[in-house]
Amino acid sequence: MTVLPYLEVTAAGYAAAYTARLRMTDTADGVVLSGTCPRCACPFDFTYTRRVYRDRPAGGRSAHTVTVPVLCVCETHHEGRPDEEEGCGAYWNVLLERTGR
Repeated sequence: MTVLPYLEVTAAGYAAAYTARLRMTDTADGVVLSGTCPRCACPFDFTYTRRVYRDRPAGGRSAHTVTVPVLCVCETHHEGRPDEEEGCGAYWNVLLERTGR
């Protein structure tokens, strides 16, 4: 497998490719998105906390959606990556929906 250099980039198909095989796990603190980066093909877990993601709107039973900005945070070394960064530099948005009871 060829390892791509670090590059902050997004593309129209990244979200669809990422969510095609995405696994979501609820935790006490939020939700963990487990998938594969559509750019570098490395697996990684991305945690989105409840401080930002609410279960549902106050007083309502309707669906709540939130757009989550996801960044590749894989542990693979990507040449040119700044010391303070993680992953390959790819980013995209995922729409999460949680329905009320």
